[in-house]
Amino acid sequence: MAAPAEGNRTTSQPESASSTLQTIVDLVRRIMRADVTSVASLSLPDKTIEWKVASGFRSHVIDAEHPLVRPITNKVALSSIINGAVTILEGIGTRAELPAADFPVHAAEGIRDLAFVSLKVRGETLGALLAGYRSRHHFTDDEKQLLQDLAEMTAVALDNARLRESAQRGERIWEQTFDAIGEGILVHDKQMQIVRCNVHAAEMMEMQPAEVIGLPFNEAFARLFGKRAAAYYLAESRAAASVFEVETEEGRRYLVSMFPLEQAEGSPVSVVTWTDVTKVLEMQEQLSRSRRLASVGELAAGVAHEINNPLAAITTCAEATMRDIRESSETQALAEAHQWPYYLEEIVRQALRCKEITRGLLDLTRQRQANRAMCDINAIAAQCAKVALQRAKRQKSKSNSTVIPEKWPLMPQCCDRFWTIFSTTQLTRSVTAARSAFQQEEMVIG
Repeated sequence: MAAPAEGNRTTSQPESASSTLQTIVDLVRRIMRADVTSVASLSLPDKTIEWKVASGFRSHVIDAEHPLVRPITNKVALSSIINGAVTILEGIGTRAELPAADFPVHAAEGIRDLAFVSLKVRGETLGALLAGYRSRHHFTDDEKQLLQDLAEMTAVALDNARLRESAQRGERIWEQTFDAIGEGILVHDKQMQIVRCNVHAAEMMEMQPAEVIGLPFNEAFARLFGKRAAAYYLAESRAAASVFEVETEEGRRYLVSMFPLEQAEGSPVSVVTWTDVTKVLEMQEQLSRSRRLASVGELAAGVAHEINNPLAAITTCAEATMRDIRESSETQALAEAHQWPYYLEEIVRQALRCKEITRGLLDLTRQRQANRAMCDINAIAAQCAKVALQRAKRQKSKSNSTVIPEKWPLMPQCCDRFWTIFSTTQLTRSVTAARSAFQQEEMVIG
């Protein structure tokens, strides 16, 4: 029976695995004088059949870009494909054991008789070569043998197509992985021209990956890290692998790696990668600072222990002296005349302050926050003024309440630290004023 003149497509493209398969099915169709021919791959785990290429189909467009996948519904056809022998199916859609529903693709094309043979390579069943006729056809032994011989050639082409698809799929996965890497990657040839760039590197240069290809490596490096960094680190060629740290003008720090790569075919290339280590270095500095503080804390703990012991002795002796003074009216009167109670109270107060200072040093090394409490600034100011006057002149000067403001409100402060700051500034001013007043008084008396 003569085959129809129509065909699915003609191609003038360079030979590839898919075009080879298309050429084979067109050739099989002419040799077998079939109405339709096709090559399909088989997936036994999914029990599906995928038409790769076809010739003479009217209801379906099947080629490398438009494969057709259908489930295998006829068990006889499935077992025949697995066994590998040439199988003839006559009367599709007219016989009860060959319902049209089991052959939806060929039934839609009006195929009545169908011959197919499995495609095997290295003992593995890859698919089947199919030849169909729209009218009744008697398959001779020569046709069956011819179909078997053509199947061997088709199996090799299908295997090549499968290997090519696997390689292309692996290349796509590699490209996706290459672009998904969070580090910047550039590849340049021995002429220092960029031949490969991932998405992250292009984004840092505010360009598209295709725009980066062909740029001089020196220009790309300057765009990434600045002209000064490019002039310094690329001043001399780096034939061997090297790793160095680059700091950009914005203060970001990157660890750059450059290493040559020998290719199996073609000229060698160099791969450049970089990682932003700004946060890592900051964490390392914080860790180093914490270690130093821990060392200071250990030292402060020992110093505080040594200082607190004499402070406790001073406080105990001062409090015992005050207690002894209060036991006799004569000693109390004598002490009042020389302001000894005030001096002793000041000794106790300042000793307790020293103890708070050592505790504050320990709190600092332990990263504790200062405790805020309501402070009476009037009391603190009065103490500062009294200390200033006593130091200026013990006998002639007396506390003057007009030196400090009255009725200052309570304020939330760290009382110990506020006392230190206030006493330092207020004491200096008060001593200066007291000395000036005493000098004027002595001039008048003289």
